[in-house]
Amino acid sequence: MSDQSQSAAAGDGPVAGVDTAVLHMSPAERAERGVDDETVREAFLAVARHGDAADKDLRGVTLPALSVDRLQIDPDDRHPLDLREATVEAFSAEEALLGVPIRLDDATVGELSFDEATLHEDVRASNATFEGPVSTFETRFEDEVAFEAATFEGPVDLDEGEFRRDVTVDRATFHDDCTARAAEFYGDSNLLDDNTSFTGARFVGEANFRQTTFGYVHFEECVFEERARFEEALFDGDAEFTDAEFAAAADFDEITVEEDAAFDAVAFDGPTHFRGATFTGGQRTLEDDTTFAETTFADEALFEAARFRFATFADAHFESRVDFTDAAFDDDARFDRARFGGPAVFEEVRFRGDGRFADAVFEREAAFHGTEFAGGANRVEADAGFAGVRFETDAHFQSVTARTADFSDAAFGGEIDFTEAEFTDNVAFAPHGIDTDAYVDFTRAKLRSGHVHQPPDEWVRYDLTRASLGDVRLVADSADDERELLDYFRFCRTEFTEFDGHDFDFGAHRAYLERNDWSIHEFDEPPAADPEYSVAMTPETVATTYLKAKQAAREDGETKIAGEFRVKRQRFTRRENVSVVTDEETDVVTRVKNLGRAAENYLLGISCGHGMRPLRIGAAFLVSPLLFVPLYAFGGPTFATTVGQLSSLGALATESGRATFFELVHFSYVSYTTIGYGNNAPAGAMARVLATLEAYLSVVLSALFVYALVKRSEL
Repeated sequence: MSDQSQSAAAGDGPVAGVDTAVLHMSPAERAERGVDDETVREAFLAVARHGDAADKDLRGVTLPALSVDRLQIDPDDRHPLDLREATVEAFSAEEALLGVPIRLDDATVGELSFDEATLHEDVRASNATFEGPVSTFETRFEDEVAFEAATFEGPVDLDEGEFRRDVTVDRATFHDDCTARAAEFYGDSNLLDDNTSFTGARFVGEANFRQTTFGYVHFEECVFEERARFEEALFDGDAEFTDAEFAAAADFDEITVEEDAAFDAVAFDGPTHFRGATFTGGQRTLEDDTTFAETTFADEALFEAARFRFATFADAHFESRVDFTDAAFDDDARFDRARFGGPAVFEEVRFRGDGRFADAVFEREAAFHGTEFAGGANRVEADAGFAGVRFETDAHFQSVTARTADFSDAAFGGEIDFTEAEFTDNVAFAPHGIDTDAYVDFTRAKLRSGHVHQPPDEWVRYDLTRASLGDVRLVADSADDERELLDYFRFCRTEFTEFDGHDFDFGAHRAYLERNDWSIHEFDEPPAADPEYSVAMTPETVATTYLKAKQAAREDGETKIAGEFRVKRQRFTRRENVSVVTDEETDVVTRVKNLGRAAENYLLGISCGHGMRPLRIGAAFLVSPLLFVPLYAFGGPTFATTVGQLSSLGALATESGRATFFELVHFSYVSYTTIGYGNNAPAGAMARVLATLEAYLSVVLSALFVYALVKRSEL
């Protein structure tokens, strides 16, 4: 049988007057018969436009470079142009209108170009190999496109392409750069949520999807060996990247995902950027909006100014620096069991739901400056959940705000800074140190209520300088520890009455206060840390601290404690006066004034305990006249009275001596109370002086007694 008859059998003879047998010839046969490439092209066009199913069956053929640029191919039927297992040197359909389905499965194609073309039917090239460049710049695909397990050995350009139906590129391999900038992958409006799928694809060169629009898209198990770029990409549906691997930089800056995004168990080996990204989340309440669970970030991970609804980073591992500065979570954010191997920055973050870091590990410095934990409708969990967290070095929570916070069983390995933090409802602190006792700085912080629990077998130091403390319970692990509990809290100008109805309860620590002479200003310095306190413990500072503590105890009805705090305050006020007196740089007038104040303070302290010892001044008032009797009795003529004197102590053994002595006692009390001398009067010069002093002393002591009673009543 001749070659012509063989070709007729394969394609049922000529098509539209064109011999199509040349399509089935080998390159050698065409060369032998003088068939040029233009003849092959005309045969190809005839088959594409007018051929039936048999004519379009071009499986296994070998074709030269073909061009249908700027042509319109509207076939007589919808049978596909079947080029499966074919070898095509090159195919170009730039600016063409193709209405025929194309099958290139298992084919080998050199160059392929559909630039600015419109393809109305589906294109399938599963397991095909493209040896040269592939370009679909501004191409419009009206039907499905399938390149499953295809191999692209040259660069692929899909820039500004428009894919109106489903696209499947699963398990494809791109050996050179692949770009799809500003392309649109809308997909079919079906319910399978798989409009575009690159599942298991491998990108050996750079992958560039910058400003690309996707419907539902799958990149699960993809491998990106070079830089992957998705800046400003828009995902109208779900974005699935589970188990993908990014061996180099991954850039997702300013992407928008309007449904759910899954980055579970992804390996980001290079720098990863999600700066300004927006994860809106879908309507399916049973699925997490954005998930990075078990994902590994080997290099820096930047999420600055990103926006999330619900997001989980549970069990994620950040091996280098991570930065969420100015990010916002509109619902819960989960970082449970996450591990931060580099610096972790969460500054100015807004957690509008619960922010949970339970059992997370921070190996390097952590920064939460100005972060807000607003909390959501869930009132069971803490807004700021750090239960079981481990900070192996310093952690900074300056100016953090939260309604509730939980640091139960937290481990602190460095200085934990809560300067100017504010907890408006309840806090639970039960941390412990790592290797050494921990130090927590609450300078100017506000804690409305809750508890601070000291761990067993160690102490955590808390600096409460200028802090505002409400009804926060300070708890030790055992009764023995209660005896020294307050030694580990630095009360320095601390406010205890700022929260109406939530004053600090000093009565709960009465046993400690009684045992420690009502002292709260002494602080056991941290053995490892060397903190720089914002306010030094000067006498003036300590006096102010006790004033604030006294006011809190008084408002809480703890009159005894309030009084003792007042005594403490007066003692340190006296020390302040003395420090001014001894300061040689202070002017003389000021020093003299402070000397008088110190003397007055000392008198009030020793006489009536600044009003807290009325019995002491009462006893002094009663026994003071007895102090003058020995001078009247044995002082000689200068101290003599008309009662007479005793020659020696032995005279007290006689009846007349005792009568004289008791008469002198009566004389002293009469002089003291200024009742009148009666038949007795001072005779000697010093006796008259002593009698006058007694009258003056009685006035002073009676005034002090009244002062003590008044001060006691004020408590």
